[in-house]
Amino acid sequence: MRYIRLAAFFAGQPPGVDRLSLTLSEIEGLVGQPLPGNARFPSWWRNDSHKMHSRAWLTAGWEVEGMDQEGASIIFVRSESPEIILD
Repeated sequence: MRYIRLAAFFAGQPPGVDRLSLTLSEIEGLVGQPLPGNARFPSWWRNDSHKMHSRAWLTAGWEVEGMDQEGASIIFVRSESPEIILD
């Protein structure tokens, strides 16, 4: 899975951390390769369990709250209940 390191990053966050802002560069560093070009658009960051990249944060119990005004950072929040993905 291309985004396994991103999933591990979210899963490893201490219980007291419930909000994170990561730049696209930081996320690329975690993934270990450049993100696709469309990752510069908010629609790529939808919490869609059918998309492999979204599963990285959803299965770890996080959701994307949004992208900042400049499109340089993604805001993640700990979800109330982690999504369980079986397929």
